[in-house]
Amino acid sequence: MPRIEVGAVELAYDEAGDGEVIVFLSGTSLDRTAWGSQVAAFSDRYRCITIDNRDVGESAQASTGYTPRDMAADVDGLLKALDLPAAHVVGHSLGGAVGQELALASPDRVRTLTLIGSWARNDEYTRALFRTWKRLRTTLDTAAFLEAMLLTGVGHTFFDSIGPAPMIQLFLDAPNPQTAEGFCRQVDADLAHDTLDRLGRIQPPTLVIAGDEDKIFPAHHARQLAGGIGAELLVIPGVGHSPALENAAAVNAALETFFTSH
Repeated sequence: MPRIEVGAVELAYDEAGDGEVIVFLSGTSLDRTAWGSQVAAFSDRYRCITIDNRDVGESAQASTGYTPRDMAADVDGLLKALDLPAAHVVGHSLGGAVGQELALASPDRVRTLTLIGSWARNDEYTRALFRTWKRLRTTLDTAAFLEAMLLTGVGHTFFDSIGPAPMIQLFLDAPNPQTAEGFCRQVDADLAHDTLDRLGRIQPPTLVIAGDEDKIFPAHHARQLAGGIGAELLVIPGVGHSPALENAAAVNAALETFFTSH
């Protein structure tokens, strides 16, 4: 597992395959392994880069708060250090916020942009939800917290199909569990995100993917995001906030079509 120092931040990443570059950016509390189904599907013909954000996985713990702009600067520095050409950037949730900021700050780094389960600006609902997440993380034991997060982290169709136990165990078995402090700093980054008034400046071709069962960012967030950018919008039925996990085949097919058309 290689690491790169970007400013004062040390980031862990993996890469697999050769060809055009795809950079995968994970959402709140998720490490780079969240993209396993996508790396498996694309690494035979693309160079796939997966990154642990600050405060997650094997990357450094932050000492102060940060925003998606700061996280985008981390990614920009890593891509520069690896001397990569413009990449297909795929971001989920907070990773999508980071992808937006990267496309705004460094458009030459981004060949295409795919935003999955993401948003442009918080409303009263999302702000209250994020504050609730922080309270849950600091008051519940780990297993109870994970079960509570799954109620919004995936859709009810997926939740009913497998139940909470396998997903909870998957997180409990993670070799590098996220600290409560790291989680709360990432949620503060969620709370700080706001690109709504700048969406029209995003230049790369963009695809927005949403699940019709997303309880964190209901459909109007996806429409707002796609409309502000002038992006394609794909809503996947029977899927919640984590389409790349809940219906990897549909997401991978959409990515394949999008990448090959740009």
